[in-house]
This record gives sequence, C-alpha cells and structure tokens, in this order.
Amino acid sequence: MLLDIEDSRLIKNKEIVGIIYMLIAQFSFSTNDALVKIIYQTYNEIFVLNQVIFIRGIFAVLFIALILFIKQKVNFIKIFKSKELVTRGLLESFACLFFFIGIATLPFAKVYILLSLAPIILTFIGAVFLNEKVRFVRWAAIILGFAGVTVVVNPGKLEYGFNFIFPLLCAVLLSIRDVYTKNMKQKFHSLEIAFITCFVVTVFFGILSFYQFYSFNLNQILILMISAIFLSIGYIFAVATIQIALVSTTSTFRYSVIIWGIVYGYLIFNEIPKLNTFIGGLMIIISGLIIILREKHLGKID
Repeated sequence: MLLDIEDSRLIKNKEIVGIIYMLIAQFSFSTNDALVKIIYQTYNEIFVLNQVIFIRGIFAVLFIALILFIKQKVNFIKIFKSKELVTRGLLESFACLFFFIGIATLPFAKVYILLSLAPIILTFIGAVFLNEKVRFVRWAAIILGFAGVTVVVNPGKLEYGFNFIFPLLCAVLLSIRDVYTKNMKQKFHSLEIAFITCFVVTVFFGILSFYQFYSFNLNQILILMISAIFLSIGYIFAVATIQIALVSTTSTFRYSVIIWGIVYGYLIFNEIPKLNTFIGGLMIIISGLIIILREKHLGKID
C-alpha cells in the first residue's frame, strides 16, 4: 500500500523512506523508458514516439486518476486552474520530447549520464540568471561537470552525430522546470502534481500524433499499459521523495538511474558502454555530488 506521503509525522525514519522512494522512482522511470525504446525499435521511426507517449500517457492518467479517486486527494478545479502546474507540464512535455529522441538515437546509459548534468545546469542558471552567489568550489564543480560531458560526447569522433544535444536540452528544460516550481510542493499534493503533469504531457503528444498514425498490435498495447504503470509509479514516488525527506539526502540516489541504464542497455539492447562513457559519467556524478554537498553546507537545501 502506498504510504500517505503527505503525513510525514507517521513515518519515523523519513530519510530512509525517502531514499527508498527515490530508488523506486528511478527504477520505474528507467523501466518505462526501456519499454518505450523496445516499441520504437520495432518501427525505427522517430515520429512513432509521439503516438507511443500519447497512448502510454492515456493509461498513466487513468491509473493516477484512479489512485486520486481512491485516496480522495484531488481538487480538479484547483489544479486545472493553476498556471504553475500547466507550465510545469509544458516544460515536462518539451523535456520529454528531447529525452525520447535521445533514447531513440543514443545508447541507453549515455542518455542518463548526460541527463545527470541537470543539477549542474541548475547551479549554473542560479549563478548567471538569478544572481545567486556561486563561489570557487561550485564553479569548479560546474567546470568539472561540463568537462565530463565533453569526455562522454567525445567530440573528436561524434559517433552518434549531434544527437547528444537532445538529452542536454532535456536537462536544461528540467532545470528550468525545477527553478520555476521549486515551491510548488507546499501548495499541491504530490498526486495532484503527478496527475496534471502526466495529463499535459499526454495532450501535448496527442496533438503531435496527428502528424502520422501508426497501428499497434495487442502485445505492443500491453507493453504500453505496463510502461504507463511504471511511469505513474515513477511520477508519484519522485514527487513524494521531495516531500518526505531532505533533498540533500535523496538527491544522490538519482544517479541510480545510470546503473539501470547500463543494465537495460546491455541486457535488452546489446549496448556496452565505452571507457570514455564511464570516465565522463564519473566526472559528472562527482560534480553533481560536490554541488549537493556544498549547497547543503550553505543551507540552500535541507
């Protein structure tokens, strides 16, 4: 049974529960992504992703709506009137678009590693555009992170062309989303945020689906249904993690998604990460951890 994640007083070891929630979220997201890529490879056409994400989204919206109905934790008028939630959904939609183009055209693990640049970009945005004070340690971490991207991309070869840009654009949009909605968790229940985000993303890709129509067989529909369940679980637990535990404690475990990227890439898609991917990924992870620890020290995150 899903814990009532809003009432953290009922949970003694909130940090441990928060870490478990984060691990569940990252496993769920990566499993969903793997299932989407499986269907994509059947057609090997980028435009099929629009319909895949749309159909998956319908199932996910229904799944989350059912949970909301059971738990009676939703105010539909409130959430559909919220410009913040709709804007968050639009940012998530464009991020999702770039992310799945990356998933389709790049090795699984490489996408997750490049996406891990998000907290580094978040710090960079704060320093450059929000006039936040960023001193030597965090600037050094930012430089290390971007150096790690260079190692992963390996611009001397560009084995996958310029497709590496897509997960980087996704990371930028996710960072902007987080800056825009950083206080939202105090206004809305995590299930409400998950529902409206999933709803807006589904409508977004439903519109894009009009460009070209694809027919799916029963097995593919079942895969999309399973994918939707994992997506919904990921959304719910990702938001719940922020609401129940300290960000400084749980953020580190976001990087567990890279492990699943390597595992799924190897077992399902026969992808073996090269040495530069491991080295660059390690640089990005270290950079992100330095920023997290530094911001905790400065009291910017709890």
